[in-house]
Amino acid sequence: MAQDVQGVSNYSPGDPLVNIKNTSPTETHVYKVEGNADNPPSAYGAGSGSLPMATVLPSQTVQFYPGTGFIGAFTGLSGAGTRFEVNFRGDSPGGYKTWYNSDMEFGMSDTTLGPAHGDKQINGLDSLAGEQDCLAKANSAWGTLDEATQQQLLDTGYLEGSVGSNGALTAVHMDKQADENVVNFFQNVAEMNSYIHPGSVVGKATSRTAAAADKFSWSVETKELTITGY
Repeated sequence: MAQDVQGVSNYSPGDPLVNIKNTSPTETHVYKVEGNADNPPSAYGAGSGSLPMATVLPSQTVQFYPGTGFIGAFTGLSGAGTRFEVNFRGDSPGGYKTWYNSDMEFGMSDTTLGPAHGDKQINGLDSLAGEQDCLAKANSAWGTLDEATQQQLLDTGYLEGSVGSNGALTAVHMDKQADENVVNFFQNVAEMNSYIHPGSVVGKATSRTAAAADKFSWSVETKELTITGY
């Protein structure tokens, strides 16, 4: 049962819908909401950029109606976590597509985004963006590094933990100022299910890290998505 309805008030069945689910029994999850400047009047905020936060109480789900033609983003941890970009303006001669992606350039949180009913992508591949447990994903790759590389990463402050074959990470962080070796670890070694380097968005798709980032764009033939915070 949905706890609340947020977004536009004049929605109809079949309009774009983002379910925002909070699986934590104790923590309230807050998402920063942004809309593209060219969003039509039918979209939430009508393209006013930063919009009121979406708040989801413990163990609850919000039904967020972004409005017809909405392009924008939902970012966990009040804007300091994983950023999910959605595009509900996907009508084309080949049929409708909703586009979405996961961005950890600015921060990371234990959050995923995908079709509400488990649909696969149009190309048949898995459709879940983001990570349920960023620390666990990073730890799964930590032991593949030599101690010198581990120590270099710890020295950046973006990873916390211990070195060695029995070493483990206790916390991971990300922001726009992270060193290239941190970005490379999360993108290419740990293989976070998100883009961390901006890739060809800024014309830098020549490096291995940037090229890896370019594969993180999803599309599905549905207007309903679900963000799940853990």
